[in-house]
Amino acid sequence: MTLLQKTTRLYVAATALILLLAGFALFLILQASVRDEMEEELALQAELIAEDLAAGEHSHIPLTTIVEVPPEAATRKRVFGDTLVYDQVQRSAEDYYYYTDVHPVNGRFFKITVMDAYMGWSQYYTTILVVFLLMGLLLGIAGAAINYFLTRTIWHPFFENLRRLQGFSVSAAAPLQLHDTGIREFSELKEVLEEMATRSRQEYRALREFTENASHEIQTPLAIIRSKLDRLAQYPMSEEMSEHIVHAKVGVDRLTRMNKNLLLLAKLDNRAFQDIQPVDFSAVVQEHVDLMGELFAMRGILLEVDLMPVELAAQQYLSGVLVSNLLSNALRYTPQDGMATATLSAGGFTVTNSGEPLDFPPGQLFDRFKRSHARPETTGLGLAIVFEICRMHAWVPDYGYEEGQHRFTIRFR
Repeated sequence: MTLLQKTTRLYVAATALILLLAGFALFLILQASVRDEMEEELALQAELIAEDLAAGEHSHIPLTTIVEVPPEAATRKRVFGDTLVYDQVQRSAEDYYYYTDVHPVNGRFFKITVMDAYMGWSQYYTTILVVFLLMGLLLGIAGAAINYFLTRTIWHPFFENLRRLQGFSVSAAAPLQLHDTGIREFSELKEVLEEMATRSRQEYRALREFTENASHEIQTPLAIIRSKLDRLAQYPMSEEMSEHIVHAKVGVDRLTRMNKNLLLLAKLDNRAFQDIQPVDFSAVVQEHVDLMGELFAMRGILLEVDLMPVELAAQQYLSGVLVSNLLSNALRYTPQDGMATATLSAGGFTVTNSGEPLDFPPGQLFDRFKRSHARPETTGLGLAIVFEICRMHAWVPDYGYEEGQHRFTIRFR
């Protein structure tokens, strides 16, 4: 629910409640006023009739009843009430308000009853209801029109700023620039957001430079260490020393791969790959299948390939990295004499392999440095690189596990 929708609902609810209470109060006030006025008028008519009787004149006021009562029954008691009188012209019963009182006239007592037609209380209800319904309808239309114009004028800069925030990235070349709405609260929010965006870009730039510099600086010492280990391996040594050198070389190789992957991730975060062009994706997959086919065969893994001709707008080098990482992942985690498949269609690229279920939540599969406890020697960056490549190309990576089969799918858009 948007802010405008919520405020409109509250406005409509409050308006309806106020109109309901106002209508009920208006009816009570109007009823009391009309009754007081009618009672005063009828009491005046009764007094005039009594004066006419005292003067020996006949009253000409319509709907008047004069009955002489004996002295013993002549107790003055003012009575007001409602009644119905049949109207022969309209052929229906009409609402009348009556007044009855006993008046002494020249030593005699007369019970005088006078009546006056009025609009019934049910008609008051109906009239007030119709009037307030029309008022509510007009207020609702006016409120909707006001909200519409507010959205187009006052709220337009806010929604424009929201759209810019949604499209903002700390890796963008241009800083975040927001519209000034001319409203103090929105202006303060604009200043805070721009300041936060500036700090975020500065921190990101510093972190990116550190990562790139550290990755480049580490390459030279790693190459020196590898070279020295190779030199040492050529000298006569004990079996224990040989094992130490092998373990050191394994650690250097792992550190080299991690450094290479971190540098690639830094470049992906920095959007360093911009040369998007038509790529024969089926040829890329076939090339890596041919290169890694022997490795699958050495482990007794049956690799089935089903490729359709597919051409995509992509970055050539990153397309190869994505395919290589997915196939390497299948090779690494498929058990001896297991099975793997690589399928390519116009809708996406899928790699499946047999194996045990994950020993961590599937939602963390594409996180950086997340790896299985069974293979601690891996860097845990291969699938994170796949995820970043997919995000760069607006592809959708997906994972599933069914019937002992891991399934990685890259859906093309």
